[in-house]
Order: sequence, then structure tokens, then C-alpha cells
Amino acid sequence: MFKKNIVVGIIILLVGTSIVSIPASHSISDGNSEKMITIDTKTNLEPLAVKINIDPDSIICEGDIIDCDITGNPTVKYWQINNQSIHTTFHRDDPIIFDPEPTPLNEEYVNLTVYAEDDTGNAYDTVRIQVRRLFFGDIHFHSTISDGYHEIDTLYQNAIKDNYLDFVCLTDHAEIINGIDHTPPQPLWMRLHSLVQFIRYKLSDYDEWQIIKNKATEYYNPGNFTTFLGFEYSPGPWYPGGWPWSSNGHEDICHVNFYYKDIYPDAPEYSAWDKNTLDDIFKAMGDEWDKGHLNVGFPHHPLMKISIFGAYSVNWTFLANDIINTVSRDKVLRGVETYSKWGTAIGKYSGIPILWPYDPTSYCDYPEYWTENGLWEWSNNARKNQRFVLMASSDNHAVDRPGSASMQSRVSGNYPNPSGILAAYAVHNTRDEIWDAMNNCSVYGSQTLKIRTNVRFDEQMAYGRWINCTSPLKIQITALSTFPGIDKNGRRMHPHGYPPDELDYPIMDIWLVKKDRSRGQPWCKIIGNAKPNTNLAVVEFEDSDVQPNDFYYVVIRQKGALLEKENSGDKQDAARDEYMAFIGPVFIDNVEHR
Repeated sequence: MFKKNIVVGIIILLVGTSIVSIPASHSISDGNSEKMITIDTKTNLEPLAVKINIDPDSIICEGDIIDCDITGNPTVKYWQINNQSIHTTFHRDDPIIFDPEPTPLNEEYVNLTVYAEDDTGNAYDTVRIQVRRLFFGDIHFHSTISDGYHEIDTLYQNAIKDNYLDFVCLTDHAEIINGIDHTPPQPLWMRLHSLVQFIRYKLSDYDEWQIIKNKATEYYNPGNFTTFLGFEYSPGPWYPGGWPWSSNGHEDICHVNFYYKDIYPDAPEYSAWDKNTLDDIFKAMGDEWDKGHLNVGFPHHPLMKISIFGAYSVNWTFLANDIINTVSRDKVLRGVETYSKWGTAIGKYSGIPILWPYDPTSYCDYPEYWTENGLWEWSNNARKNQRFVLMASSDNHAVDRPGSASMQSRVSGNYPNPSGILAAYAVHNTRDEIWDAMNNCSVYGSQTLKIRTNVRFDEQMAYGRWINCTSPLKIQITALSTFPGIDKNGRRMHPHGYPPDELDYPIMDIWLVKKDRSRGQPWCKIIGNAKPNTNLAVVEFEDSDVQPNDFYYVVIRQKGALLEKENSGDKQDAARDEYMAFIGPVFIDNVEHR
């Protein structure tokens, strides 16, 4: 039986003052047994009683702290969802709703019951709530339909067999779907394979885009495993789009993954052969939205280049200010893939450590391309109320499944990083609900591991969105590190290529990062840093210097297994054993001073 000691603490940081930590130790089980949390006896004469102080039918997101009053002298306390497993994640008397059982597909609400017991009996209270659980997926990987090494069935089947991911999206390159692969550098077998597929497409009813649709339909299992229809718009110097096809040059060849809400039978994919510039592709996908083909797009690997073959970077200033079809852009654009196997594209202008970096020979180190510059641009009044969130995925080509910690890579030199994954808040694991989470920016990105978290600004969970707030602004963060075994959704906690017994590690750092108005674009600054060194952490920050058009984001670092870069000449230098989650940003609209 897995057990671990958890310190549930509250760390309050008033900007400009010191950090104070007030921990409370608990012995905790994994909830699979009837053992319950043991707490210190209170010295009072109140009768044993439990009161949950939230309204019935409230919407609760995983990681929320539920206001609860427990009186008397309880010796144990726990909470349950629909009388299922015993949960013992608490902050003082308040349950923290981490790793709840998923809500059945035919239900929208569940019963939350909080219990307290002593040697004379027990007390409890129950309230009906809606729980938006965290689901985890990889929505950027490739098959032999474009420039991946593995067949589409192999990728889907391994994802299901691994039992790690809740949802996936194959995003083969639209330029290669039903076309010839011109992308350098490619092995000979891949070029021959692409040529054979192109001939089949021309001479028969073989249609790779239809195959992608069919396979996404075939492997979709609502409530258990969700698939999406998507494609990668990926112009380059060897395709139309960008240089030399556009007067904007390399600033016009950013790669964007698009995700449809459903497997629309007539939904198209668009390549750079069809749409030569970013204006063209945003206009096309905005038109698809108006036709009922709802979709969202995320630019990715914003710092990437392939050796001498050219850049695939994202110039956020260009994307913000030089796009003509802004209505279409704003209709579909939802943020940035800030981590993938290529590396981490945030941190240089924020002061946070850059874990799992880009290969120095494979990235464009210009201020315009770093994620911080994108956050500055999207905090501008010209883009007020436009959504823009941080996410992560793998961009896997060489590994035979999505969401893997294996670090094989075809082109990223000595830095073949493990996958990133996307965390999404939803009641059910269905295509509609996970896509809605992406559309509403109710998502965040994590490096490889399922780091669970919940961040609220003035009690609002508003990742990627604009809020009105008060001054001082209050930020509350809960975080739960990984644990061995399976979660209450029946999913394995360790990804492929990661040791199953290397998961019981603490949350090491929680950073609160903010726009740095004094230094200017693209600079950000750390205004809070807590070091919980615990598996379960509760942290609170306050900022009295909040102004309209500020933005904030949160970074969480967890210790983990030591992974070595397989192709590195200096393995000791390349080995890494820390992982991050990136949450936010939150943009400030109006501020009310108390």
C-alpha cells in the first residue's frame, strides 16, 4: 500500500515582504483503503458537526478548496464523491478536491460528502456540486501520413495501451497529407514512402485526410478516450508561404495546429500550397468556423529552426500587429505551445529556470519570438478580451506513441526532450467538453508529468482571459505532485519511458510572474516564489501594485526521475530530473482599489 507524508501549508507573500510558512503535518493514504487521516484533537467543548459552506449546484474545479466548518474534537476526517473512495486531501478543515472520481457520462452533478469522526460517533454534510476534473492529453504528434516514423494505428493503439492519456490529436502536416514530402532532412525510406502514397492518392480512392477522419472516429470512446480531428499548417522555405513567397519573409511562416470540435465530414485541411500566408490561413479557418466547422488554433515551437534550412518561429509582434484578417485571427487563435520536444520557449525574459531547453543550434534567439513577448502583445488594449493561454504537447515524430517520456528525436540534435502534455478542466472526457476547455482556455501545459494545480485570481479561475479585480490582488494556488499507481480516473500516473516508481517527489517551487512595466517589453519579473518542498501545497500571494493591462502567470516545478538525453555527448550535463507546469496568463482589465 502506497503511503506518503504530506505537509499542507499556507505560504502568504505580500509583495516586498518576507515569506511566512505555517505547515500542518498529516499522515495520508492513497484513498484505496479505508484508512483515514488522523488529526490532532482540538481542545473545545463544541459538539461534533460538519457544515459545507457552498451553494448547491456550485461549479467546482479540481484543486479547489471547499470552505467547510468542522467543530468538536474529530480524530479523523475525509471526503467522498458519491460515496466512493475516501479522500484525505485537506487544508485545515477545508477539503481540497484533488483527483476526484470522474462524473458518469449520464450525470452532470455529484454528491460531495465531508465526514468527521471521534470516539463517540461521526458527523457529515453533503452538497450537490458539478466537478470539472483534470484530463490530460497530447494534441501534437505525427504519423507516416506526413513525416512521422510510425503508422497512425500504432500511435493510437499504444496511447490506449499505455493508459496514460485521456485525449489525443494527430496533427499531420497538411502540406504532406495527400502530397509529397519536401521537408529536409528526411531519410530515403520516408521520401519513398511519401512518393508511393502520393501515387496511390492520384490513381485510386486512397485519401489520407479521410483516413485521418476515419481513425479519429474509430478510436473515440466517449468518457474514456477522446480523439480530435486536426492538422498542422506548416509553411517553410520549400513550400509557398513565408519567404520568398511573402513580402513579410520569415515572419509569415509560423506553424499553427488547428483542432476541429467534431469530425465534420466536409471539414478541410489547408496547406501552404492553398493558403500562402498567416492572413490567408486565419481567414480560411475563420470562414470554416462561420460554416459551422468550429476550430481553434495554437502556434507552436515559437523559437524553432532546422539548421540551415530556415526558421519556423513565431514573431508575436508581427502576429499581433500586422495581420489584416484580425477578426478571423481572434476567432480561432487561443495561445501558444510554450513547451514541446523542441524545448521551452518561456523564461529568458522572466527569470524562471529554463528546464528542457532548445538545442542551441535549433532555435532563433530573438526577443520577438519568446513567449513573454506574446503575453505583452496580448495584454494590449487592441486585443482586450481576446483569449491567449499557455499549453504544451510533444510534436512527436520518432516515438511510437504520443505523450511519452522517451527522448528519441529525428531532428532536434542533442536536445531530444520528452513530451509535453495538456491539462484540461472538464466534467466529462468527451470531444465536446475537452474542445470547449481549449476554446475557453481552461487548460495549461506541463512537461511530461501530470502536475495537478488550480490557480485563482480574486477567486476567479481565468486562464488566458481578462478579469476585473481588486487591489491588492489575491492569488491562491494549490498544487499536487505526481504519485505512484493509478489515479481515480483509472489512469496510470507514469508515462511511457518513465520509471513507475519515481513519482513520489515534492513540489519544489511555485513562481508568480508578472509583466515588468519598469523594464518594458518583453520583460517579466518574479514577484513571488514559494518553496513548499511538499507533495501537496497551498500558497497565497498578494499584489498591491496591480494595474490595468498587467498580466500574470504561474510556474510550478516538481522533482522527478533523472532522465538522460540519449544522443548527448555529455550525458551528465544533459541529464535532468525536474519538470514544470505553466499556468495562465491572466490579463487585468479594470482594478478597484479597496
